[in-house]
Amino acid sequence: MKRIMAVLALASIGFGSCEKIDKLTQFTVTDRTELKIEAGAATLLPYDVYTPPIYSEASRELTMNNSKADMLESVTLQEFRMVISVPVGRSWDFLKDIEVFIDADQLPEKRIAFEKDITDHINGVLLLKSDNVQLADYLKKGTYIIKTRLTTDKIITEDLNVSITTKYAVDAKVLGL
Repeated sequence: MKRIMAVLALASIGFGSCEKIDKLTQFTVTDRTELKIEAGAATLLPYDVYTPPIYSEASRELTMNNSKADMLESVTLQEFRMVISVPVGRSWDFLKDIEVFIDADQLPEKRIAFEKDITDHINGVLLLKSDNVQLADYLKKGTYIIKTRLTTDKIITEDLNVSITTKYAVDAKVLGL
């Protein structure tokens, strides 16, 4: 009986250490960019707005976590947050639908987030639903572009600057493990 208990104790320690190792290989990458929505956009017609190229923080985070880009196993979008930074205090009352796509060199464009039938009562932060797709290949590229497809239900009378924060859940192999 003592042997069985000893074996079970050792097995639980082994499983616990595997979980600890897995936690060492999992971290979050946060990228930030800006998007400009120009005044005069047509209503009820989808149109596309692009960010400048985003130089992902993934390579810096991978280095800090003792890994590198080719060791990415899994990357999924945790959060896609949009805030109108100029003019300050502007609400999202003009927006009906939004879809967000990621694009990188030699990879197909892929939808990563969306929101439909947006209420006029969203002030400040707009959090989009994630499509929960695999994005490791896009972050491995180091640079990517975000395209937003907007459908408005009101005419935009002034240019809007939008701050975008993306958070990616990353699982990577760690060098030496």
